[in-house]
Amino acid sequence: MRREIYNLEFPSWCPKLSIGGYEFSRVPDYEQRLASLQHLAPATAEFATVPTTGQHAITGVVERDEPEPPAVLEWSGSSTTAIWDILLILSLFTRRDVFAAPPSADPTGAIIRDPRVHSHGGLLRISIPYVRQPIEPEPFAYDIGFEQALNRVYDLIRDPEWRQRYRGGYFLFLADQAFRMQPLESSFVTCWTIWEHLFSVHNDRWLSPSSIRALRAQEKITFILSHYDIVNQIDSHSRARLSSLSAIRHRLVHFGRFPAEPNALEDALLFIALTEWVLARVLGLQPSNALNTQERLQEFLSRQ
Repeated sequence: MRREIYNLEFPSWCPKLSIGGYEFSRVPDYEQRLASLQHLAPATAEFATVPTTGQHAITGVVERDEPEPPAVLEWSGSSTTAIWDILLILSLFTRRDVFAAPPSADPTGAIIRDPRVHSHGGLLRISIPYVRQPIEPEPFAYDIGFEQALNRVYDLIRDPEWRQRYRGGYFLFLADQAFRMQPLESSFVTCWTIWEHLFSVHNDRWLSPSSIRALRAQEKITFILSHYDIVNQIDSHSRARLSSLSAIRHRLVHFGRFPAEPNALEDALLFIALTEWVLARVLGLQPSNALNTQERLQEFLSRQ
């Protein structure tokens, strides 16, 4: 098995990635291919990049000597293999739409994909601890922690107990939709769906579908915040504040716009950040607070 891979950005100075028995390697002109992707800000690491509109680019090749195992996530196709699961993980953690070139020369698959950097999802990447791997010549090194962490995530989603607990990991498809470049309204609503989905996953053994639908949204939010150790204690004032998130959702869904309150957009962005925090937990990571998510949440809960 050998396929070309679009839009995969390797860690700086990392020539290859081995994930789940698949070997990803850079193409010979990787520097030029990387530069042709969309970049929103100038950066200098192994290669310097400048802001550019960008396009799809084949940046790598994936190979596997052994027969491919079937995918474990619930893709719509009947013959999907494990590479589909791994490419979804790579898309979530690199904030790009990473996909394999079709076996034939048909370009349609690339034309309908999105070459833009994702708006959200950065917390997943920075939640992976840096692990230094020296390379020649010294003192150069690359972050092998990325490869190690993605292998742990891949092993986790293949674990039968995890798949049973999370109903096949369907929320990963929702996250891939939520974090892409799109209007804030669309990301917020899809993240809300992820919270509703996870609440149902954890409670549908003793709550009927009608009971889950009838439960107040702030109670579901409170459950997720507590279950994933985001907030240790939620008092009456905090519960009242959480109801404002429900108000944002209701106004958006029923009237098509965010409320006119001055903090509505800021609170919607916080909710998306909290969704990233939850996903990091579900995928076995310790969420990073480098983006001050905890402080933003405490400010939100204490606001009068």
